[in-house]
Amino acid sequence: MQRLSLLTAGALALIGTQLAQDVQAQAIDTVRIVGGLAAPLYVTGAPGESRLFALEQNTARIQIIDGGAVAATFLDVGALASQNGERGLLGLAFHPEYATNGYFFINYTDNAGATVVVRYKRLNANQADPASATVLLTIAQPFSNHNGGCLQFGPDGYLYIGMGDGGSANDPSCFAQNNNSLLGKMLRIDVNTIDTTGTYGIPSTNPFVGVPGFRPEIFMTGLRNPWRFSFDRKTGEMWIGDVGQFNWEEIDLLPNGIGGQNLGWRIFEGNNCNGQGSCLPSVPGCTTPGGYTFPVFVYSHANGNCSVTGGYRYRGSAIPAIDGLYFFGDFCTGRTWTIQWNGTTATNFTNQTTNLAPAGFTLNNITSYGQDNEGELYIVDPTGGEIFKIVPTGPAAPAPSLSAIWENLSISQGGTQYLELNAGAAQAGNLYFVLGSASGTAPGLTVDGQNLPLNFDSYFSLSLSAPNVTPFANTLGVLNPQGRASARVRVPAGVLAPTTVGLTFHHAYASINLAGTVVFTSNAVPLTLVP
Repeated sequence: MQRLSLLTAGALALIGTQLAQDVQAQAIDTVRIVGGLAAPLYVTGAPGESRLFALEQNTARIQIIDGGAVAATFLDVGALASQNGERGLLGLAFHPEYATNGYFFINYTDNAGATVVVRYKRLNANQADPASATVLLTIAQPFSNHNGGCLQFGPDGYLYIGMGDGGSANDPSCFAQNNNSLLGKMLRIDVNTIDTTGTYGIPSTNPFVGVPGFRPEIFMTGLRNPWRFSFDRKTGEMWIGDVGQFNWEEIDLLPNGIGGQNLGWRIFEGNNCNGQGSCLPSVPGCTTPGGYTFPVFVYSHANGNCSVTGGYRYRGSAIPAIDGLYFFGDFCTGRTWTIQWNGTTATNFTNQTTNLAPAGFTLNNITSYGQDNEGELYIVDPTGGEIFKIVPTGPAAPAPSLSAIWENLSISQGGTQYLELNAGAAQAGNLYFVLGSASGTAPGLTVDGQNLPLNFDSYFSLSLSAPNVTPFANTLGVLNPQGRASARVRVPAGVLAPTTVGLTFHHAYASINLAGTVVFTSNAVPLTLVP
């Protein structure tokens, strides 16, 4: 710590501007990372972990994947979950602070056919504690299809829950437009607060709080079956693959933190009138479509297509040439496509199926795409019990020593930037110190011969003098045996002035050995404030 204290004394030297490297176009491929799973449904990473966690739908197990094999069964809720059709274990989301609090959340259909959202806590690195189960929500399901099931944490730190319309065809009970029902909706709850619900809190910024006739958990309405949705880990925008009925599949794009949209089901299927009417007198029909939010992309059921599987916008580092491409596919055909979003329209629709055909294996059906902590993407195929990783055909770019989830945060909604430190096993046991700058990364600082890409300013002084104190958390600590750690920077909701919109901060970290010498510094990652 003596060495770091020298920073405040001004014992610093400037370094030259770092040169940017040209990125050459890279082709993409897939490699199988594991097989033999029992109907895998979804795969994801956990904060602070390099391992993957895979859901098995029918056995209702969460398997830890490490080194190309199942390393351990993390949780088994097979005795609690239904095992037929579109039911079973459907969703998993790790708390953004899982590395410190051990909480994670699952969505399954119970033996009575109801959707159940449950919080668990890990017992140890390889096992969850079954006795820690806390049921947050139980939602009755009238049919066995369109149960949704996807769970994701947004940049605001709230848990988003995708709920289908309850099943059958044409939403016969009009649940998607019934604002007193949680079916056919995107829900948003606060899992860090308990209010009158008894198990969770209602964010005060939810769009229908205090509105008569609306359940306050509702974030948006008019969905049919948001089987898979995700957040762009850079912009915070929400991408939804909403499964269609007989003719059209759709991709919806919603802005960071802004809810209240009606996506149109059952009045519209994609951009087209469904011909079933609105059900409710208060809901406009096809001839008066005002107030509906339409998809940014649709595709038809031609050529065997039948059910969209929403994916992710690529934000990894291994394949820089595809940064920003949104990957999605079709369950029935196993096709994968990409689109690019230019801010107003979806462009460059590309069939990636041939590019992603794995050597020696076959991609049959696609239940989910997945994303690890570095932003790299995966494809889940239940037919062969396999999980594939999207990789470059040439040499992969090295993994960054610092990656961020959420590079844009809303000052009105608030949120937390989650920082994943990966210094490598050679740095295991060293202290790490995450620091920040509000004035850029160049020329930067030289500390003990190491280049720290941050400029010295008042924000740097704040991060140096107040580690682990709000707005910083876990910014000073010890790297684990893999040389990894997690830290975070909190932006409080509604506290910052509107004049701060557009400001960009950067964060980086130093690794300090037992002699107090800085022996390693990371790359810098940005954090930009948006409205």
